This record gives sequence, C-alpha cells and structure tokens, in this order.
Amino acid sequence: MSDSALMVATNVSKSYGGVRAVNGVDLTLRSGEIVGLIGPNGAGKTTLVDLISGTQNADGGTLTLNGRQVAATPFQRARAGFGRTFQHPQVAPNLTVRENLLVGRAAQASFSMREMAWGFVRGVATPVRADDFDAIDELADEVRLNRLDRRGKDLTLGEQRLVEVARALGQRPKVLLLDEPFAGADTNGIDGIVDVVLIAQRRGCGIIIVDHNVDLVASLVNRIVLLSQGAVAFDGNPEECMKSPEMNRVYFGAEVAK
Repeated sequence: MSDSALMVATNVSKSYGGVRAVNGVDLTLRSGEIVGLIGPNGAGKTTLVDLISGTQNADGGTLTLNGRQVAATPFQRARAGFGRTFQHPQVAPNLTVRENLLVGRAAQASFSMREMAWGFVRGVATPVRADDFDAIDELADEVRLNRLDRRGKDLTLGEQRLVEVARALGQRPKVLLLDEPFAGADTNGIDGIVDVVLIAQRRGCGIIIVDHNVDLVASLVNRIVLLSQGAVAFDGNPEECMKSPEMNRVYFGAEVAK
C-alpha cells in the first residue's frame, strides 16, 4: 500500500431539501488500500459513493485523483479511473457473461457503459479489439467465472454481483467503488468477490467497500470509515473501530432507533 494519497475528497456535502445527507466529509484513499465505508441505513454511504463516482452532483467540496481535480460527470470520472458497482446489479440481462465483461473493457474507449451495452444489443459495431477477447478470458479465469455464454437474466443474484465486480475490474480502474457487493451472495459468491477485491488490491487499486456485513468488511479492509448522519464518526483501524464508543453509539445506541 502506497503512503501517498491516490484520491482525496475534501468537505464533500449533499443536501436534499432540509436534510443533510452528506455533511462535510473528508476521505483519503491510497493505492492498494481497502477502505470499508459503514454506517446504519440513512447514514449517507451510498450518497457519498454516488458523489465520488459522479452519479450525483455534490453541493460542495472537491475531489482529486493523483493530485488533480476530476470532472464531475460519471463518464468523465470513469475515464479518469473510477469504477463502481451498484446496490442493485446493473448486468445487462440479454447479454452473455462474456459480453457484459466486454462492455466494461470497451468502456475505456469513447463510449459510455450504457452506449456500449445498447450497442451490443443492437449488434452495432463497438470499439472491441481482438485482444479484448483474450483479456476477458484471462479475467474470467482469474476471478473463476465460468460458463461465459449464459445470459445475464439466467444468473443468480450472487453471480450477477460477481460479474458486475469483475466488469468494473476489467476497466482497469485506479479507484474501485463497491456498493453492497456481498448482498444476496452465497458463500461461493462471497469468496469470488473477495478474490476480485484482493486482485484489485494487488494491482494497486484503491478500493472503497460499502456493505451491511460489518464483520466481513472489518476482516477484509485496511481501514474503516464510520458514517453517522452524513458525517464521519470514526476513521481508522478496523479492530479499533469495532471496539470504539463511536461504533457502539452509532450501531447500538440511540441513533439506531431513529
């Protein structure tokens, strides 16, 4: 893990009406670091990931990657090196596993992920090179994805999540944002996703994981950021976080009842 900052979010904020969903959050991520972003429902976890990925626009704050401020749109951030998954897997149902992975690979060209998927569905020429197919087969072997000719609609939820995480990895991101990657996955699915996370870490990718399985997150990450009502309540060692008064207050105190 590098000592220098890969990504720095400073004073990031987002409000919906009178509700402050993300409240002046500072977050630093290093190359090869896995950060767990945890907190109860409504703490602002997914909103923060949306702001980092550009899916939503922040009301205030800055975001830099390798010391340079990045443009705000999702496509520009994807091109800059941000890859992500979503709470509800966005696997194209009528594309095969291989085609879904190719969408991620080819999205590095001047096409958005949505345009790429639609291009495959229509049979329109897409910016896929011959070596992309070799790279996809290598990626599938690496993450232990098999039967690549199955359609997305025929996959289990856990398999869809693994395909989505692998597709994001295929974009060769600098920062990988995983929103609820383990939800609905069985033991094999969880193991597969963990393998992908560790592959990304070995490649020097900075990774942020949002998940409600706090014990699993704590066992996997280098650092935990605990959100409470849109603000950072704890940022540090996973073991210390699990034993901290902040963790006790946020998960087992009065806030849970609200």
